[in-house]
Amino acid sequence: MSGHNYNILAASKNSSEIPSTVSPGIDLYRASFNDSELIYDWCHRSQSLSEILRDHQLPLVVKLCNDNTVKENEAPIDLQQPLLLYKEVRGIKLHARSITSRPASHDLNKTVYSPVGPDITFADTYDGFFKDLDTKDHHLLTIADVTRVMPKSFLSSKECDGFLSIQQLEGDLFQKTTLPLGLYRPLSVLEDTIAYTNKRKSHKKKLVRCLKCEDERGKHVLFPLEAKGIFYIAELNAAFVKTSLQVSQSCRIYKWTDFDVKKIKDMRVRLMHGSPPQQECQFTGLMELSHVSNEHTVVVSTMNSAPRLFEMAVTSEPFFTVALNTKDFELSDQHQKSLKFARLESENYIGRAKVKKNYGIDEVVSQT
Repeated sequence: MSGHNYNILAASKNSSEIPSTVSPGIDLYRASFNDSELIYDWCHRSQSLSEILRDHQLPLVVKLCNDNTVKENEAPIDLQQPLLLYKEVRGIKLHARSITSRPASHDLNKTVYSPVGPDITFADTYDGFFKDLDTKDHHLLTIADVTRVMPKSFLSSKECDGFLSIQQLEGDLFQKTTLPLGLYRPLSVLEDTIAYTNKRKSHKKKLVRCLKCEDERGKHVLFPLEAKGIFYIAELNAAFVKTSLQVSQSCRIYKWTDFDVKKIKDMRVRLMHGSPPQQECQFTGLMELSHVSNEHTVVVSTMNSAPRLFEMAVTSEPFFTVALNTKDFELSDQHQKSLKFARLESENYIGRAKVKKNYGIDEVVSQT
């Protein structure tokens, strides 16, 4: 028996664990697949994923070759069931690992970092923002400071009072409220009389001087210029070159693709905004970066009653067999539910932070 480690980026949570707000029509693939049993005509020839992608068009149903076995309790999904190869992906990925921090025992002014958990990867489409732990943290304290920079986007890391639009169809009607933490995109400096409701739902009007922004849901919000909080500049605005050049690095946060790839090794960062990995990995929010690599993967969906997505590295082994009659089942409920699940969730899944693990797949050498 011979074996090797195979790279799999951890599977997404099953559909029953995904909030209904993630994708419309999600109930279609929540339904059971037990209404019909599919019988596939499997090809007698075994091929690697790289050969399959060369010779066939996706989507395509495959299964792990019978001569391979997956070590029990290792893989997050059953790799020996029929799998739907949905989409080929090429891109660069950041490799990192969570770290913990504590004061050094011999010098309390120094920090000791220790790695924990498995490797984590971030695609180049990951929309989170990071802060270099080796730069001083001098965040901006007021919205007036943010307005002087007028960035493309900024992060509010502390709740502050402001106005949230509750009606945008026939002129904005705002609600006076506490604005949540999150990423905001400045639109303009507003000095005007606004209509708003207070906590007692009384309609009032007020002359305000505010920074009008758009939140991550596309809703308008107003930050009074005197509002105090903790603010970081995320993306600079090319239309304000002069002020952008004056922005201190100590109040900046970055997408990882903004970092210098040549200097990324051993760089320590904090995830300031963005979704952490969904899988358990002892994630602390602090990470030590390792390297950036070019990746060639395929997004795969399981074909059971609770479909899951995962990524497999396109390599020369292990081997799979292809279902020759995939097109015969294109209208079947099972095939359509897996296909719809992959179609609705794949783009979000590709851009998600993932836990990277190696799973042992052994090749069984038959006796002659």
